[in-house]
Amino acid sequence: MHYVKPLAIAAAVLVVTAIFAVSASATAHGGTVVKIGSSSLGRVLVDAHGKTLYLWAHDKSSKSTCNGDCAEYWPPLLTRGKPVAQAGANTQLLGTSRRSDGRLQVTYAGHPLYYFVKDTKPGQTNGEALTGFGGRWDPVSAAGSAVRKHGTVADGTSSAPLTAQVIAPSPGDIAGVGGLFSVDISLQARTRAANALLSGYTSFFNDPNAKTFHPGPDPAAPGLVVLLSTTPTVANTPLQGPNTNLAGVFQVNDVTRTNGLVRTFNSWIVSKAGFFGSGVPATLTVYAVNGTAPAVVTGNEQPISNVVRETFTIAGGSAPAPPSYSHR
Repeated sequence: MHYVKPLAIAAAVLVVTAIFAVSASATAHGGTVVKIGSSSLGRVLVDAHGKTLYLWAHDKSSKSTCNGDCAEYWPPLLTRGKPVAQAGANTQLLGTSRRSDGRLQVTYAGHPLYYFVKDTKPGQTNGEALTGFGGRWDPVSAAGSAVRKHGTVADGTSSAPLTAQVIAPSPGDIAGVGGLFSVDISLQARTRAANALLSGYTSFFNDPNAKTFHPGPDPAAPGLVVLLSTTPTVANTPLQGPNTNLAGVFQVNDVTRTNGLVRTFNSWIVSKAGFFGSGVPATLTVYAVNGTAPAVVTGNEQPISNVVRETFTIAGGSAPAPPSYSHR
């Protein structure tokens, strides 16, 4: 990225600790407690300390498919005995499933239950609607169904007029090398009437040396919002941390029409090694708003698309050396 000088970013390593140990939520008989508690989304399934529990759409049975790196971001709720329902949880829906490592994981209504590593306080639901590792994550209701914000339907897609998609990186990817990586996204109208919402989007190459190249709204995709959790704050520049809209640094913008529906493609190649971190996890958030998007997100925006959140890792290692040219 050419807009600002390189900035050293400290690597933040997510470590799963004893916070998620079985004993933290277990009764005297060894069974883990599951109950209903308050959250930012209302009443949801929580552990004995009020920490939100999640189900994963990728799990098609009570057998967990989240292992390895996935389980570091989404630690399973474990038990050493029969789980115990309290405070509104349904005993009939509680069960267990044997994980691939032999440990017992608590299930509810047939769904394996998980924590999200970035929920650090009771009632937080930072994992809601994330799609990392190939499936959507949601808190769980007392009836055993996904709890979601208003505007989503059962298949996890949005009822909004536009569909946002992250083409690359994929959930769980280790993207790029040496802090260099690329992001490719797309917006598509779901109906012909929704084409009008993309009428101001154009095909355009945003030269990194041009005045139009800077954080904030994209001149070729004015309603696009792109956030990266590792974005630094740099005084006296538009870079104001993770709420900075990075759409304005997307270099390649294209618009197509397929079967009568407008679709946009937007690509960003990070060209400053390590500026957004190296060897660190990051969450990419993408959605669209009507009109011109803000330079810094406040949380009061009204998306006109689904909100995509994907967790990936910005690859570490040594950045490739630039090519050298010699004259004979």
